[in-house]
Amino acid sequence: MSLLLLVILCILSGLVLIILLALLLLRGKKHLPPPEPPCPPPPPCPPPTYKIPDQFGEADLPTALSVRLMGTPANGDTSSVTTATPSSVIWVNGSNEVLVHLDSTQVKILDGMLLVSVDLECDQIARTPLVCAFALSNASDATGLLATTDEYPRGDGTLAATWGQQLQQAVWSSILSLANDHADERSLFPRGMVATAGKLSLSAGASIALAAAVKGTA
Repeated sequence: MSLLLLVILCILSGLVLIILLALLLLRGKKHLPPPEPPCPPPPPCPPPTYKIPDQFGEADLPTALSVRLMGTPANGDTSSVTTATPSSVIWVNGSNEVLVHLDSTQVKILDGMLLVSVDLECDQIARTPLVCAFALSNASDATGLLATTDEYPRGDGTLAATWGQQLQQAVWSSILSLANDHADERSLFPRGMVATAGKLSLSAGASIALAAAVKGTA
């Protein structure tokens, strides 16, 4: 009997020890700090803001062009040029001068056509508009940065004969400058412009020469 009692006591002692260990483990778990919540995902990066949008309408394109129509001083000194766009400037070509009313710049954007009107004035001719017409790409015929125009702008014949081609070159240079600045902001290259009813759209992308080289090695 004493041996059986000893065995029973050993079994009971083992059970008590197991129960105590289990209680200690449960107590330890209760005192563990709760797990920290996962870190929230970082907020999405805001889209970049550009000074020159992808599209211009007939209301905002004249301002963008008139800034670029100012030209540079005849003496080449740009230190005196103000940041504000004047209402008018004087263009000089040899002994000829003409007053260009920058604030008169207006545009009409048609499907595949851009019309730009600027008022010019000189001693012999009162203030009158000259209209430059540029045939551009439309939505179904992308031709990059190419354009065609008339030999002279539309308007007063004498004024057009004297200053028409200079005005055409200045307006077209302003349009190309706008396309270049649009691409530079995006660290890309100008690829084209498309004229649709009421809108002029600018596009930019990788350099055509670089894209052709990569395609050739692929």
